[in-house]
This record gives sequence, C-alpha cells and structure tokens, in this order.
Amino acid sequence: MTGTPSDHDGEADDTSPAADTGEAPASGQVPDRPEPAPDRWKRWLARARELWTTTRDGAKRLWTAARPILNQLRWPDQGPEPPPVSLVDRRVSPTLVVPAQGQVYHFVVRATFTWSSGDARPELFGWYVDYFQPQAMQRLRRIAVRCAAEIPPDRPRELTDALEGAMTGDDALPWGYERGDVTFTCEPDVSVHLDEPVRKLLQPYWDKRIALEWKRDLERRRAEYAEEERKRRPAKTRDDGAVPTAGMPEALREEHPSRQREAGARSARRGPRPDSPVEQFTPLEPFPPPAPHPAPGQRPASAQPGETTPAPGDPDNPRPPEA
Repeated sequence: MTGTPSDHDGEADDTSPAADTGEAPASGQVPDRPEPAPDRWKRWLARARELWTTTRDGAKRLWTAARPILNQLRWPDQGPEPPPVSLVDRRVSPTLVVPAQGQVYHFVVRATFTWSSGDARPELFGWYVDYFQPQAMQRLRRIAVRCAAEIPPDRPRELTDALEGAMTGDDALPWGYERGDVTFTCEPDVSVHLDEPVRKLLQPYWDKRIALEWKRDLERRRAEYAEEERKRRPAKTRDDGAVPTAGMPEALREEHPSRQREAGARSARRGPRPDSPVEQFTPLEPFPPPAPHPAPGQRPASAQPGETTPAPGDPDNPRPPEA
C-alpha cells in the first residue's frame, strides 16, 4: 500500500500546493491542511436528508398507531379552570400612642391589618407582608395624629368616627401596594382606647353614673311589675263571681248594700234547697208580718207608723161598724 493520500473513493487529492507547483515543500515548513472536496459535502447533505426523511416517516407511523391507545388513556375534560385563590393574612400591629387635644394626654390606637393577594406565591406571601407592614403602620399613624389633634382625651368614640371619615380620597380603603408584578391590598381594623391616667380620673364618675342608672332601671322594673299586677287584678275578681260593671248604669256601678251582700253570701253558702226551683229570689228587705184581726166588739190597736187603717166595708179586711 502506497503513501499517496486518497479520499473515501480512492481518488488522489490533487489540491495540495506541492501538486499544483510541482515543487517539494521547503524544510521546516508545515504544509497547509487540505480542504475537503466539494462533492463530499454534497454526499453528506444527501445522506442527512435521507436519514431525516426516514425518521420523520417512522415517527408519523408510530404516532398514527399509538394515538387510539392514548385517547383511551386520556382523562375526561374537566371544564373551565377554577379562578386563582387569594391568600389572606391578618397581622396585629404594635400599639400606637397619639397625642390628644392639648398635647398632655394620649389616645391608645390598636389596629389589625388584613392582607390579601391573588397573584403572590404562597412561599413568598409572608415575606411580602413583612415588607409592606411598616408602610401601612406609618400611613395609619399619620392619619391618627392628624385626627386626634382636635379631640379631647376623654372622647375615644369621636376619634374612631374621625378615623373612619378620614379614610377617603387617596387614603380610601383598601390600601394597595405593589412590588414588581405582585399586588397586595390592606384593610386596617382600628379601635381607640383611653389613656391610663384618663381612665383613672374618669372611673369614679362612671362608677357613680352606673350605680344611678342601675337604681333607675330597678325602679322602672318595679313600676312595670306593679302595673301588670293591677291590670290582672280585675280579671281575678270576675273569675271569683263578681258582677262586671262594664255597660251598667252609673247608679248601679256603686258597691251593693251590705245587707244584700250578706244575704247573697249566706244563700251561696247554704245552697239551693232540694224542693226549691233552680233560680232563687232574694228580696232586698223582708216584708212586715200582717196585723192580727180584732175580736168582735173590740177596737183595733193603734196603727203602727207606716200602716193604714182599712176603710169600712173593705172586702179584704171587713171591720164592724162602730156602736
């Protein structure tokens, strides 16, 4: 085998400089690397295209055969995607002490911040809240100091109303905070309390006021109970057998005479006799007994007051003529 360079087809490489000039390279010089023949690149490109075409056709045939099996293994359609979940966190802020009117006493302001976001990652949610919390506290302090400057230190309710009314315009709720593509919203829940020196000064007054209100409420309840008892008393009397006075004339609404009331009570105790009718008649006053008839030839006794002497010839009470 000779040392003549040849390509893959066994042909001699005639592109070397020595072959073109017919001179041998000088000593100490490295001959240039021979460049590949143009037809070699063409053959490589043709083989690459054939290989790509064969691989593509095989992949198509494989996909056509495997597609029915993959359709059977596919999960059923689940419908629309659920909306993103919003993360919520509540943070209690440190107590804020703001000066009241006169700059002597203070108000104690406590706040709880509610943070929420719909596009923050759960693992970074706490970090964002820690980052935005000081900004929200500084904003609340600025609003509270401005509102408390004109309110007396013994009126925490007025400061609460002033804080609610001040959160408008640029400070309207909810407060928004952004960092990059992440957006957070914050809503503070604020409560105002008295300062401890003010509380000690007002405690005796409120103790006395509470005691007076408790006593007044007790008296009112007693009066209501007595009124209810007075309204129930006539109903009990009617159930005991008393005659109701509704619809009776004015002359009959007075209390019955004592004699008639005693007679009615005695008859009620005795009850009806066996041989008497059901309805009993109780006269108001008993009739006087009849006067005895005088004997013949005797004058009748003097008439009692209220009695009348029968006239002569009266068939009901005959009297002989005087001699």
